[in-house]
Amino acid sequence: MHGVIILDCTNTDNRQTTLRSHIIRPLAPFGLHDVCVKHNIPSTVINYAGFWNPQELFDTLALWSEKNCLKRITVACSTLFSSNVLDSNSSISSLITLLKQEYDVTLLVGGPINLVDYDLNGHIPDAVFQGRSLHLFEQWVTGNDPVEHKDKVNSITRYYNATNQVVENPIVPILHDDYCLSSKDVLQFEVRLGCKFNCTFCTFEFRNAKKTNDTNSECLYNFFETANTKYNITRFSTVDDTFNEDDSKIDTLLNAVKRLNYKPKIVGYNRFDIMLRKREQADKLYQAGFVGHYFGIETLHPEASKIIRKKAPRKEALDYLEYLTRTYPSWHMCSGYIVGIPGEPSEHIIDVFREIQERRLIQAMIPVDLGLYNIPGNEDNYSDFSKTPEKYGITVTGGDPSDLNWKHDLFTKRQAQVLAKRLASKNLKHGITTIDPWEAISRDALGLVDLFDQTQKADYSYMVSNTPSEMYSAIWLALGDQHIKSYIDRKKQYISSM
Repeated sequence: MHGVIILDCTNTDNRQTTLRSHIIRPLAPFGLHDVCVKHNIPSTVINYAGFWNPQELFDTLALWSEKNCLKRITVACSTLFSSNVLDSNSSISSLITLLKQEYDVTLLVGGPINLVDYDLNGHIPDAVFQGRSLHLFEQWVTGNDPVEHKDKVNSITRYYNATNQVVENPIVPILHDDYCLSSKDVLQFEVRLGCKFNCTFCTFEFRNAKKTNDTNSECLYNFFETANTKYNITRFSTVDDTFNEDDSKIDTLLNAVKRLNYKPKIVGYNRFDIMLRKREQADKLYQAGFVGHYFGIETLHPEASKIIRKKAPRKEALDYLEYLTRTYPSWHMCSGYIVGIPGEPSEHIIDVFREIQERRLIQAMIPVDLGLYNIPGNEDNYSDFSKTPEKYGITVTGGDPSDLNWKHDLFTKRQAQVLAKRLASKNLKHGITTIDPWEAISRDALGLVDLFDQTQKADYSYMVSNTPSEMYSAIWLALGDQHIKSYIDRKKQYISSM
């Protein structure tokens, strides 16, 4: 018999870059575990794997293997966007070395990043599952090799969805005791897999989807009810690429929430231009428990809006932002703004930000420079800007494949970077931070809100270039470390008492 050890490798052990991830439990490991449970395969999820001591984690997993009478083990590393999980000096690599000394180990790695195109200087995986490939893992783990979605890259087996069509259902996890949850956890869920939109800058593998799959209210109700009654959890994050793309999705969530005896706190991505056209959505989202919104406004310039396929007239958009801010004071709203989109001059961007600052129209904004990349093996997920930059008057001038240098008639990459930093700094002086909804709900879970507000008034520098001040960083990291240590203690106790 073989078992599956699912390692949550979403976080690296670089504590300074994973502040908010101390709290939010990623969705993929739960989806993998559900597959194993469905097929009666012994399985356990190890969250925050990069933060465990490798020897301590090995001892814990050895005890789990002994209790399940296992000598053959599949180690499934769920990486999200991390590409250095198997580096020879990583804690995950040290753990795998220990496991291979005692067990027959098959090593799998999965995530959006095409790991096989990187220089692997540590353990070499037996297979890589690229992108959304849970259904392929299910076939593989049950002995049905999905050969039509299989190839070799740099001598490593790769599984991937060769069609880029939506074939899976959204993940609304069943909550197992194996997860060792606490009331401070923030849980993720999906309502729809696939996005109907096709924004020029977007890299989502299921954008422009002709077919999408939705969950139902009953499934969501059971998830929220179990989370609260069994674990006292009230905070959640929807990972839908665009939650409010259809009213039916909001209604599905609202119908589930109305049956609960508590109101969850939910954060996620919502398209501002859709809310602008469908103003009834705001109150429905409020009733459904949404407290944190990330709006990808990106630009309010008419020509640039056409290019990215998002239309939000400047005056109407800013007036509606003001309405939302005044009408829903409990909301935390944050928007991205892309500096360097062809068609929008710097003068217009600066003037938009000046008006937002003077009117205090939103709590947070994240200005970023336009990103282009050319990573081999990831062509299917390229944005239109990356696929055909010349179509938009952009010339690529070199740079790292994951962050190319470019220029057009209004900007260079460097100029866009400098302006984005200037805008973020100026925002802070007007009380507009770069705190996104996921960090906001994490702070809420840790009880850091009041303390943070005091820090904000005393020191605006903590969020310049997303770098917290020394005082705030120390407090945040200490609370995050305490949260992780508490989880590790619960997990060890759970396995020892099996």
